[in-house]
Amino acid sequence: MTEADPNVLVGPTLERTIFQCLGEYLLPLMKSHKQNVIQVDGVTGESLTADILLKRAIKLAKWFRYQGISVGDCAGVNSENHLEYYTVPLAGFFEGVAFTGFNPDYTPWELKHVMNLSKPKVVFCSYRTVDKVLLNLHEYQFIQLVVLFGKERRSYHPKVVMFNEIMGNVNKEELDESYTAVPVDSKETLATILYSSGTTGLPKGVMCTHFNLTSFTETTFTQFRDIMLSPDPYDAMLVVMPLFHGFGFTLMYMNLIRGKSLILLDKFKPRTFLEALVKYRVTRLSVPPPLILFLIKHPLVKEYDLSSIKEIRSGAAPLSADIQKELKEKFQAEHVSQAYGMTETTLSVLAVPPGGLEKIGSSGKVVPGMMAKVVDQQGRSLGKYQRGELCFKGPLVMKGYIGNPEATKNTIDKHGWIHTGDIGYYDEDGYFFIVDRQKELIKYKGFQVAPAELESLLITHPSIDDVAVVGVPDEASGEIPLAFVLKKMDSNLTEREVEKFVEDHVSPAKRLRGGVIFVAEIPRNPSGKILRRILKERATQLKAKL
Repeated sequence: MTEADPNVLVGPTLERTIFQCLGEYLLPLMKSHKQNVIQVDGVTGESLTADILLKRAIKLAKWFRYQGISVGDCAGVNSENHLEYYTVPLAGFFEGVAFTGFNPDYTPWELKHVMNLSKPKVVFCSYRTVDKVLLNLHEYQFIQLVVLFGKERRSYHPKVVMFNEIMGNVNKEELDESYTAVPVDSKETLATILYSSGTTGLPKGVMCTHFNLTSFTETTFTQFRDIMLSPDPYDAMLVVMPLFHGFGFTLMYMNLIRGKSLILLDKFKPRTFLEALVKYRVTRLSVPPPLILFLIKHPLVKEYDLSSIKEIRSGAAPLSADIQKELKEKFQAEHVSQAYGMTETTLSVLAVPPGGLEKIGSSGKVVPGMMAKVVDQQGRSLGKYQRGELCFKGPLVMKGYIGNPEATKNTIDKHGWIHTGDIGYYDEDGYFFIVDRQKELIKYKGFQVAPAELESLLITHPSIDDVAVVGVPDEASGEIPLAFVLKKMDSNLTEREVEKFVEDHVSPAKRLRGGVIFVAEIPRNPSGKILRRILKERATQLKAKL
């Protein structure tokens, strides 16, 4: 891959070794893992071996065929993390059925939006989420069936079937050696539809193909060969990030390929998290900045021996140089670094490989097979130490946003460069530093919160005339949403009523934890665009006075 522009940074050469689609690649690989313990429930201790997971995935793949769910269709999961979760995407990879994951905290209002983007033919639910899916099921004409995880039937809706009934006695059956994965066009067939707010607005469905994921596989093997080919059977990883999130999903995918144990937690609880790290001698930890902060600051951490941890990587949101330095000093890990990526780039496009130079505050260098550049507002590429928008090109860039060609066009230019909306620069060694965000997204504990989504909700309140939402810094969470509200004339609306209105409609990450400020007007430019910089400065000043 070449680029004539001298200001384009090119990652190491990526040698193509995977020429099959995901199903054809993963089927023999999973067989080779045999009885390796590949997943462990970090709370209950229940484990799942590779051969059992493979048996279940093949059984589900054949069930997809029986139901007429095939190449080009989509299967969704609306559930917290648990051992059955990854059966669905693995079966989908075998059959060419795209996987989509929904946030189990989504309210029915939020769920309706993302459902209508991906239009899954079948949705797998937990006890916690099934009623929210069924509430609007009459509006989802595309859903043929709802599958419920768990041993006990808690819904008798005619479209609900039990996952255990589909599986039958599969654990005791012999592996179906006659099963073959469906061959598909890797560059055209979708593997996943995960959700991102892109640079602004409501969540968008990010379409990643089989080619994107096999390219991610090759990039990972090229850059992290020691991790991927580790001979240590106890070289465990831990995932507390939800599997519907790009970070959690790709960690799980990467570990399937490794064939090693992955400790799965359905949510972060301080003592449970620490006990799992110790009990399973976790060696590699990939977590968002709030958990890095927990490891550094929380007094409970001193009670646990975390010496098994060899590597600590941060992702999903920026990690400050001060926090990274403090982490390096506190933990004598062999490797401490952060990476940079997006759902739209199949995760990391900047990273520091093991053994590479660790520069405090840097997100690393361009990963194999990719190209990067920094551009100014006129689109001109910039040299070292010059700040501008980060852009990337290569096999990890998504196919586009499902059902939204306009948003795709606004994000990926005609030359194939994806514009991230993030501001940064690179140094003389090709290490990148992220310094700001051009895009309006708020990053709460690694989750994207789009101001436009909250504004479109708040403006429907009968007592609100105008509104603007901004993110304000928060040490524990990164950023938290704050709303500036212009009330209607003679309204007695209170701050708490505004907060409650939002709480009733959205998932916890999007709540107005920064509060509500009533104003006489919302500052806008002549074209009507909210002047968020002014509001952020005002919020910072008010916070400083408290």
